[in-house]
Amino acid sequence: MDKKIKIAFIKFGGLSAGGTEKFLQTIAANLSKENFEVTYFYCDSAPYIGSNYKHADTDLNRKTYMEKHDVNLIKFSVETKDITKRTHDWVNTNFWQKFDENKYDIIQTGRAGHPEYPFYKIKRTPIIDSLHLSAGVDNQYNISRVMHITKWSSDKWIKMGGDRKRVVIVSQPMEIDPIKNNLRNKLNLNEKFIFGFHQRIDDNIFSPLPLEAYKKNETEKTEFLIMGGSNLYSEQAKKLEIKNFKQIPHSGKPQDIYDFLQTLNVYAHGRKDGEVNSTAIAEAMFFGLPIISHISSINNGHIECIGEAGMVVKNEIEYAGELKKY
Repeated sequence: MDKKIKIAFIKFGGLSAGGTEKFLQTIAANLSKENFEVTYFYCDSAPYIGSNYKHADTDLNRKTYMEKHDVNLIKFSVETKDITKRTHDWVNTNFWQKFDENKYDIIQTGRAGHPEYPFYKIKRTPIIDSLHLSAGVDNQYNISRVMHITKWSSDKWIKMGGDRKRVVIVSQPMEIDPIKNNLRNKLNLNEKFIFGFHQRIDDNIFSPLPLEAYKKNETEKTEFLIMGGSNLYSEQAKKLEIKNFKQIPHSGKPQDIYDFLQTLNVYAHGRKDGEVNSTAIAEAMFFGLPIISHISSINNGHIECIGEAGMVVKNEIEYAGELKKY
């Protein structure tokens, strides 16, 4: 090629260790640098107007990962994110001093579907959306393609009014080069059969089902292990009088996650709002772990993703029955 394609990735909290962010980071890092000039715009976390939700902050391990892959990082600032407005505007941001759409051939997003800041102000440059929630539809004319990571997500989006001609269904991009290692010696769990999962620290996605189901199956030879996750899990374990339970600190370092996954026998997943497609579940499947999860009233893309690699149940009784099988 005579000229490199200039692509700009734009994401609020874009260097956190969340699933959407890792999706974009993996793509940005692995695009051919011979054919693409890759620039990644990101900011640190900022308070929300209209919610006490706090987006995961910049993770230095993810920043290092991007730098090692020669991605041009440009940091902008946002004072607050106003979710009382449909477009979730960024308040007191210097983004427009850092970004000029005329310098890029393609804009890559990772978002929830509805018209959203700053993309509704980008009118000329082709936009490639990747949708990770199902919060609405944006058929803005310069959105060229809309990537969905499950057919469930695509069908729901089209039903809400999305333009099916723009839809592309893609696989979850994975980059895993694990060292064979686990945490059993470190945590003194060598003789245990271990259920567990990892999750960001967020009370809003806490699900009581995994530990309720585990309580019905606990023996001296079993353990439930969580990396990260809300403190509500530890509180629940105490309330249920679960004896064999550990919650270890969250980490955005890939090898820490892989060591954790290689410690488990079963990936016993739970999340209040469900999943569109989960990086965490995909990583667990890479290591051959059987997956157990539950349906949600919000997102159920994980039913499709898990497929025959496990079971997605309806309630605590069914969940306990699946744990018992293992």
